[in-house]
Amino acid sequence: MGILTLSAEQARPLRRFRRRAWAVIAICLFARGADAALGLNLTDHTNQVAAQEIHACAISKEPLI
Repeated sequence: MGILTLSAEQARPLRRFRRRAWAVIAICLFARGADAALGLNLTDHTNQVAAQEIHACAISKEPLI
């Protein structure tokens, strides 16, 4: 038995965890898609950084002498 091989008893919990993790990912993907398609606004949407207005620092607004 090598370092990277698992017995059937050791592989079973890992396989179950992997299946459940992919199922949770699929459910989240479906929920976000349904939210976007139906406009339910169930999730908090963030603004894109490029779309945000950049405010100048107050120091830079001082009048020049």
